Amino acid sequence: MKGRRGIWRKIDIRGDQTFGDLDRMIRISFNLDTFDHLSEFYSGKKWYRSGFGIIKPIGQGEGANLRIDSIGIGTGSKFGYVYDFGSEVHFYITAQQILEEELSDEDFPRVVSENKKKDYYCSDCAASGKKTIASLECYVCSEEMGKYVYLCDKCAESEKHEDHFMDDIME
Repeated sequence: MKGRRGIWRKIDIRGDQTFGDLDRMIRISFNLDTFDHLSEFYSGKKWYRSGFGIIKPIGQGEGANLRIDSIGIGTGSKFGYVYDFGSEVHFYITAQQILEEELSDEDFPRVVSENKKKDYYCSDCAASGKKTIASLECYVCSEEMGKYVYLCDKCAESEKHEDHFMDDIME
């Protein structure tokens, strides 16, 4: 994940599967919305100039049916992925190995490893001297304070944060 190198996934996918299949696995494994937001895989440094085709939610769009093996990806190939053209969450992808064996459809794509999640403490609880494991990141508070603000479920439900956008901590 661009800007958060500690957040990663290793995904096995066959060459005869599509970028739509890979898009869905990325969305699921990073807990991204699977019913909203466009995405696209791309080569080079600018997704809007070198994309392989837009992927709409639920596997639609010109990029969704493009096979992985149709664009010459080999071991060591690097390309990018952008999720949500408004927020532009970028990921860097490196093909680590090309599997040649016949593998069943049921097993792929699949996440085979991921970063170990780190425990963070709730910022609101810490202010009152308590150590409570946080489960959410408050994006509104993080932006206002210029640093990540993590919250436990109880504090996230408080009146102080009732209109704030939050999501699960990914790291």
